[in-house]
Amino acid sequence: MEPGPGDRPSGPLLVSAPRLITANDEPPLADAAVRIRDGRIEAVGPRTELAGDGVEEIHLPDATLMPGMIDCHEHVAGRSRFSTGTDALDEPDTMWAVVFAHYARETLLKGVTTLRIPGARHAVDLMVRRALDEGYGVGPRLVCAGEAIGMTGGHQGAFGGAADGPWACAQMARRQFELGADFIKVMASGGISAASPGEMPTHAQLTVEEMAAVVDVAHSRDKRVTAHADGERGISNALEAGLDCLEHGIYLTEDHARFMAEHGVMLVPTLDCMLGIVHRGHEFGLEPSWIDVADQVLDVHRRSFQAAVDAGVLFATGTDSYGDMVNEVKYFTTFRVEPYRAIQAATRDAAAVISAHADFGTLAAGMSADVIAVAEDPLEDLERLRDVRLVIGRGTTHVLDTAALG
Repeated sequence: MEPGPGDRPSGPLLVSAPRLITANDEPPLADAAVRIRDGRIEAVGPRTELAGDGVEEIHLPDATLMPGMIDCHEHVAGRSRFSTGTDALDEPDTMWAVVFAHYARETLLKGVTTLRIPGARHAVDLMVRRALDEGYGVGPRLVCAGEAIGMTGGHQGAFGGAADGPWACAQMARRQFELGADFIKVMASGGISAASPGEMPTHAQLTVEEMAAVVDVAHSRDKRVTAHADGERGISNALEAGLDCLEHGIYLTEDHARFMAEHGVMLVPTLDCMLGIVHRGHEFGLEPSWIDVADQVLDVHRRSFQAAVDAGVLFATGTDSYGDMVNEVKYFTTFRVEPYRAIQAATRDAAAVISAHADFGTLAAGMSADVIAVAEDPLEDLERLRDVRLVIGRGTTHVLDTAALG
């Protein structure tokens, strides 16, 4: 059996393996299976109890089943000229959309079944999502912000638009929701890649009042707001404005971390992105200034993330173009995070960043059938997360390594 992209069985499907990680707070299950019907998980448990007449089975005798991975910060432009997010790149929106769709499919085939997009050129993420949902391509679940909101000359660059003053920011947020956005991204500070001359990560950008206006619009719709926030003042402003999540969190202090833990503010640190810029920036064709600034903040970024971990802040995986999903999971373990907890950050907790009511991110009855199988036991070596043998997204099988079948 070797289904092509988009193959969904008409009857129940049983997927079984020697090990199964639900990503909930329970140990891995041995000789276990997931039974799938109509795009959802019908049951999870011992293989012997779930198998039966009329149930098609995919058995992988040397693999581990787990939820599909979730990337909470990715602009889906690869490591190409599009990923720099610069306004100077003169390409039509159609080109941006094709590039986006290309990398979305590539990401799915690596076992990432959900992508959270914190800003896209002229909201092409919303266009591509609609095309994929209507069957004009293959990709993961897309959770979209449309255009990020920043100030005139702000860090949003090509991935967002400018708004100045609380009313203009609120109006732009309303526009993104009108287009179909799932959440809103605001720019609380500058960043590694200067969008305007002299910009630094420590520079605050949108004000408390501007961001609070966006929060009011989003929360009135039961939607979330996240902030690109690197410097101490930018982080403080974002937290005062009542945001739900921070991206990056460079220069995040112990006081910030305690506040976040107490108020349920989450963090997508994008740690490996900074390492990617420093160690492979020349290979990626990045400006030397990006590499220099990223190098300067590596140590403070580590200290900031450790403060968040120590305080109990909920955190999740994000690659931000120049990071690597598996490296991000592995990097978490250098902060006294156990491998199982690191996998939860890429599954259950990433889903929690996206929504308080997410129906994906764990393997349990009633959840969306987002299931992957990786070689052997990733808890012994997280590098095995790269060796993807099976990818099922919302009940549709996209990858099946027939050589791994039993």
